[in-house]
Amino acid sequence: MRRVFVKITIFMMFLSGIFMHELFDISWENFRVVQPLHIICSILIMFFFLNSFIYRHIRRYFFIKKINSVEGWLLLLAFVLVVFSGLYLFFVGNRGGDMFGTISFNIHLFGSLVLAALFLWHIIKAKRQNAQPLALLVVILFSYPSVSYSKITELSLLEIEKKTGVYHSEDWTSSAKCKSCHSEIFEQWSNSNHKHMAGSNPYYMVMETLAGEVEGQEFRKWCMSCHNPSALSLGHPKTTHAMDGNFISNEHFEKGAKTLLNDFKEHGNFRVEEGVSCITCHQITEAKSKGNASFTLSLEREKYLFEDSKSDLGRWFSEKLINANPKVHKESYSKELYKESRYCASCHDEFHPQNGIKIVSTFEEWEKSPFNNPKDKTKHKNCIDCHMTYMKDDKFAPLRGTSTEGGVIKDDVKVHYFAGSNHFLAGLRDKEHEEQTLQLLRTSAKLDVAIKDGVLEVGVKNVGAGHHLPTGVADFRELWLEVEVKDKDGRVVFSSGKLGNDGNIEEGSRLFQKVFGDENSKPVGLLFWRYKTLLSDTRIPAGERRVEKFELDKEALYPLQASVKLNFRIYPQWVTDAVRKVFPVLLDPNVIELTSVQKEFK
Repeated sequence: MRRVFVKITIFMMFLSGIFMHELFDISWENFRVVQPLHIICSILIMFFFLNSFIYRHIRRYFFIKKINSVEGWLLLLAFVLVVFSGLYLFFVGNRGGDMFGTISFNIHLFGSLVLAALFLWHIIKAKRQNAQPLALLVVILFSYPSVSYSKITELSLLEIEKKTGVYHSEDWTSSAKCKSCHSEIFEQWSNSNHKHMAGSNPYYMVMETLAGEVEGQEFRKWCMSCHNPSALSLGHPKTTHAMDGNFISNEHFEKGAKTLLNDFKEHGNFRVEEGVSCITCHQITEAKSKGNASFTLSLEREKYLFEDSKSDLGRWFSEKLINANPKVHKESYSKELYKESRYCASCHDEFHPQNGIKIVSTFEEWEKSPFNNPKDKTKHKNCIDCHMTYMKDDKFAPLRGTSTEGGVIKDDVKVHYFAGSNHFLAGLRDKEHEEQTLQLLRTSAKLDVAIKDGVLEVGVKNVGAGHHLPTGVADFRELWLEVEVKDKDGRVVFSSGKLGNDGNIEEGSRLFQKVFGDENSKPVGLLFWRYKTLLSDTRIPAGERRVEKFELDKEALYPLQASVKLNFRIYPQWVTDAVRKVFPVLLDPNVIELTSVQKEFK
């Protein structure tokens, strides 16, 4: 009986190994069963075949009968190599960047074929073929329901691809699971504004709440579709604050996603992760450049066996299965679509869900810019070329390294700081994040200064941003000129762009921004979604230069010393003051000097 068991196990081990080969291209549902079956059979063979049969076989024929078979020793060598390469693949893995992982994979693959050939040769030569029939029939029936798409709300274009007809928090795999193999990427993301897009962002929480109170609670879904798609897909009516036990967690000062990691340790995937998670971006199967969450998410990704296990052992075993053969995992989480700008445009363009008026046009701005030049690769830059490339000394410095522990060395690892404009909130958690954003901002513009006929002319050119400067919800961004001119005695003869005692920019300053108005041409203030008329738009398109003129006192005594700064603040003081009424611990965003010029005129 034992011999029959060993033979069946050997047969299953070889058969399962053969079926995993790319040549057979078996479906994922079959593969995820065959892979652990192969591992289990291999372990059984090690205990039952290696320790008993091989030992007795060598003892009987080599030591007792004194038969020295070359092919027999080659067979043993091949078996040992296959066993140890298999152990390496299981316990260490083959993630692409480990030379031993690649060698082990090839030894295991080709060594198995050599082992089978030697085994057959050894039996035939010894004339000990075992003619005992071995019949094994495995019938696996799989049914694949048709794929359907569920639109979450009429207030956005977000769709969830589904096969089962239902989805729940367990489908939104926690980003905490990704940390074990992608620790550096996780650390970058954990302190980024993408992670802190919902409950841990005080500005967002105030705006969503305000939208619900003014327009009706259903209107929150328009905000949630990009800021909190997981909660929206599960039917949650609003974004909630993260909890630390029975207390609200003050996450906007928290570093390293501590609350998320604790939640996952205690609750697994049961407690839904809010914000823009790993799954949110890496399970998008289609994206359009329309904005308002015009993307399709798949919650039916191909999972390895035990991947959803709630036990530490199950998760450990699942990680070993992934590392041993990560191809499907990689394909599941990375698509060519993710390199295209429309992928980002699905949320970074924005229109009113009811009247269709465009509120944010970042993608459209890029489309019309000189940065969108696919015919000239030296000039073409898409979103990730700027916003996911590492910065050093205010220059793009592609980061050489790996995105996975033990993975392939890449010349340009796409970092997950998501440098953009909001240096402030990211900087509360991590100064490296803030510095990456500040470096990117400092590449955006150049200044030039001249005096002609008693008029100070300041040129501001958008040299680095592939869209208008500023972009996004540009009525909530402050980019302005701070100008000071002194005469030969050091007296200030002209000043503009200073901050008042209340923190607001003084009246008459030159700002580069959009100002939204309602149907009566009155500024909408915080209620930006009520935008009907554009009161002004002084932003600077990509590659263009804007000249601002300041009339000086004709009696000013030369030489004149002109000091011009291009300043940036992520939120106006009046917006921060409004948010601080709800979040008293909120600090004031600091004013950033993007560039400056000092010049003497004689």
